[in-house]
Amino acid sequence: MGGFTLTVITAKAMSLNYGENIGNVSVLKKVSLGDGTQLTYVSDKALKYDIRRKGKEEKGWKLMDSLIKNYVEDNLENNKLNVDNFGKKLVKDYHEFDLFGGLFTNFDYELSYGDSVKRTSPVKLTYAFSISPFKGDVNFLNNIDAYNRYIKHIEKKDAQAIANNEEHTSHYVYTLTVDLDRVGVWEEGGLVEKKEEVLTKEERAKRVVDLLDIVFTLNRQIRGRWEDLSPVFVVGGVFKVKHPFFIKGVHAVEENGKLFLDTRRLEDAKKLVPEEDRDNVVIGLHAGVFGNEEDIKNLGATSIGDALERLKAQVRKHYGVS
Repeated sequence: MGGFTLTVITAKAMSLNYGENIGNVSVLKKVSLGDGTQLTYVSDKALKYDIRRKGKEEKGWKLMDSLIKNYVEDNLENNKLNVDNFGKKLVKDYHEFDLFGGLFTNFDYELSYGDSVKRTSPVKLTYAFSISPFKGDVNFLNNIDAYNRYIKHIEKKDAQAIANNEEHTSHYVYTLTVDLDRVGVWEEGGLVEKKEEVLTKEERAKRVVDLLDIVFTLNRQIRGRWEDLSPVFVVGGVFKVKHPFFIKGVHAVEENGKLFLDTRRLEDAKKLVPEEDRDNVVIGLHAGVFGNEEDIKNLGATSIGDALERLKAQVRKHYGVS
């Protein structure tokens, strides 16, 4: 029994998640705090989108597609869908369904039990919140060059397009958790106590290790930009208690171009980890980013690359593979 948790501070990135437009103004997604300040955020859906994208591009992940209808037809018995056989096949073949779950309703066929086929996501992410507050910056945009060169000759437009984008540059912080006991496993009849391992331990470990590789090189492509979301700080590990131990233990502020991490808060969070698992806490940081780098190193921090390898080793050990 075990869970993995990782809290990440990302590299500094710009304007990562827009919501609805108001007129010709593109509005960043924001949340207001009790003191009136506003933080921009990247939703969990947006983070998962880019994780899935990189999984497909770099790790060969199979994402859910129209061919799932063939899986439905292949698992019909007397015109009734065998829910467990269907779910096991999807867990085995579709990385997205295994790691991030899914829900299917409104079938044309009767189901062997229940009224839907669902899988709760073993992988969960919080929103990524900015460390620095939003100050209301806006970027004035136009397409005068493109308008003069070709748009006015093709489209029925009498003038260039004018737009305004809200802009914000900040480091972001978010938490990832993985229920290691559910990756590569299907719960028959929807019962937790009736788990069946669909994948080998080697393949289960590989899927989680690949996920870590993606998180440590995460990026976001938005509006013609390629923004870096790779970590400058991480803390986490594999623990017997499934809990996001550091979700409130990582707090930093930016001053004069440097981040300052609240090490006392981090120490308090570390003490919440059961004593027998405390040696599994891994801390990594990117050199030169933090103004109190030495204080963080005194807590046992190593490089980001070393932290990644140690976390991978913990995952493999959990599954009993080398």
